[in-house]
Amino acid sequence: MLTVKNLNAGYGKLQVLYDVSIEVPGKGITVVVGPNGAGKTTLLCSIMGIANVFSGEVLFEGAPITGQLSYMLAKKGISYVPQMGNVFAELTVMDNLQMAGYLMARDEVKHKAEQMTEMFPVLKKFIDRKAVTLSGGERRMLAVAMGLMKNPKLMLLDELSTDLAPIIAERVMLEVARLRDELGITILFVEQMAKRALEIGDTAYLLVSGGLKFAGKACDLLHEPELAGLYLGIKQAPAGGPVQIIPSSEGSG
Repeated sequence: MLTVKNLNAGYGKLQVLYDVSIEVPGKGITVVVGPNGAGKTTLLCSIMGIANVFSGEVLFEGAPITGQLSYMLAKKGISYVPQMGNVFAELTVMDNLQMAGYLMARDEVKHKAEQMTEMFPVLKKFIDRKAVTLSGGERRMLAVAMGLMKNPKLMLLDELSTDLAPIIAERVMLEVARLRDELGITILFVEQMAKRALEIGDTAYLLVSGGLKFAGKACDLLHEPELAGLYLGIKQAPAGGPVQIIPSSEGSG
């Protein structure tokens, strides 16, 4: 569904990505992992026309979209949920959902908002509360629901687990898998919880210092001792044992 070819991109004159090429198959979860500062968010911003693309090409359903503005990409069926600033804090949950449906007819917005509250019951419970009063996990659910308002074909999700307690982060991961399994949505998922993301992912890319170190099946990267241990803090246990996490000052995002 999405193809990135030999992408060189960054901000201003600063280059962050170097000849990055990825393929995002339809109706699957493609995971991009790597250490902090690897360029993962820049990859999403390059696709969405936010970062500067110096060379290379981005294709969506076979058609070039390189450098197109975000609102144009939204009309084409691409939804982007950024890591931070992904909800309107001073608006209610319902107002946030309505804002996300700004390209839709009023009746359609109301119907879709009702669907979102059924899909995410916690939002129905707090429908008239301001987003700023929600917990971190609840705000992530609201952000995802906003991204779903326009029935996207492709969702770009940027580190949804940031600053969440482990149990809440796990709930978010399950929701990401549900988008694929129940709704058939194609997902490009940048995530700092590398081990869990690779467990639910289908395809994986390891990005390090702006360049690719791995491209293949998510399960293969998860069990690749050298790369997973060096860059993601995932240590392989003895044969037959579970995968373990090594505490790392570098982090996994």
